[in-house]
Amino acid sequence: MGDLFELLFGQPNDEFYMSSRGFQMSERAFFDTWKKHGSPSELYGNEVSYSFLKDLHENTGGLFIVDHFSLYNYDNIFNIEHSGDYIQFIWKDFEKEPPPRGFEDMTMEIYNAHYIFSLCNIQKISFFDLNGHIYVLVMPITAEIKEVKKYLGIDKLDSNKVQIDENLDKLFTTIRYIKDNKIHECILHNLPFFSFLLQPKEKERDAGFSQTILMYATLDYVNDRLQKVKSKIELVDQYDFDEIRASGNVIRTIMESLVKYYSIYYGYSLPEDHYGNNLLGKLKKNLRGDELMVQYLKQEMINLANDFSHDTGKVCNKADVIKLSDNAAELLDAIQDRMKLNDDNDIDQEIL
Repeated sequence: MGDLFELLFGQPNDEFYMSSRGFQMSERAFFDTWKKHGSPSELYGNEVSYSFLKDLHENTGGLFIVDHFSLYNYDNIFNIEHSGDYIQFIWKDFEKEPPPRGFEDMTMEIYNAHYIFSLCNIQKISFFDLNGHIYVLVMPITAEIKEVKKYLGIDKLDSNKVQIDENLDKLFTTIRYIKDNKIHECILHNLPFFSFLLQPKEKERDAGFSQTILMYATLDYVNDRLQKVKSKIELVDQYDFDEIRASGNVIRTIMESLVKYYSIYYGYSLPEDHYGNNLLGKLKKNLRGDELMVQYLKQEMINLANDFSHDTGKVCNKADVIKLSDNAAELLDAIQDRMKLNDDNDIDQEIL
């Protein structure tokens, strides 16, 4: 796509950047906005994230790419709005920006909606600078469908006016509904993994490469969490049993998150509908036919993890929590090796 950009607009130069549309699609527009906000590595929560996203939209006119983990993508963003607990990335609003006269029917045949938007409650945004090409990665917070329907004002609609399709392997849920005689399509990002990213049109890479970045970033996030708790364990006193128990409990939640991500990535359904109810024991049973999980997700490790999370009456010692952290690291290494082995995009080589 980078070659296509140069074919259409030529090699970027000062004249190119001076043109409004040229600058809006450029890497420089992303870089300047990022720099304006202090060149952060991460931003947390809706308020701070929206401040950056609003500036980015203003500087680019929405002329950037949104790539979803599912390979679904938007070629521009009409608007970004923040209200309540959610941020909307509006791709199509055919009421405020109608199609050309005479193309109304064709447009409806193609999109089958008057409004198309992504919706999420942002946990964090991470920035990935690949040789001056800034990727903005978005990690949502889990969201209950019941809460989202209330937020959208469709909780009282007749069931025949609302259609919900969970696309677990794509890290989003589609909510299509008819409201005020208009068809809305909401792409709800409601899983706590890096689910989509923003990138400039200039030198854009394909959606498959973006999917790889999202996968790497999610695994790196798991590794960062694990390394943080391991560093804390090294400093904890061997008789500080509450801190030892707390560290073990954190490792358990990290492992659960990792195994859920692995399950989703490889197309396994989660055993429980509610994300938080998918505990290690249920996940292990659900993955009993998976060779990697049979080898690395041992029942002994699950039992040890559970000891840190429940009042068993036993004393949690430092040696046990170190053992659990080592087991979690081995599981992560095995998962990383498999995912990266199956991936066709070598990001490490791109960086070099």
